[in-house]
Amino acid sequence: MVNALPFNPLKMSEEKRNAMIANGDGIQFSHTLDEQIGGQLKAGFTLKALYEDRDREGGNEIGKYYPQYFATLAVK
Repeated sequence: MVNALPFNPLKMSEEKRNAMIANGDGIQFSHTLDEQIGGQLKAGFTLKALYEDRDREGGNEIGKYYPQYFATLAVK
């Protein structure tokens, strides 16, 4: 890991952001589960479903150990 959660690339220097983009990394935000799910629940949403996913085969080494992505279905 390089950056701690939560991570906001807009708080980085413009030079570092441009280097990320030049490397093909793009601009990616990282959030804690409390921010993601807790924020939805605090806003009055009801969590209906949760889906986890991993990077493509051969993509990210961490994906061998745990899912890197998730999505929620929440309704209000």
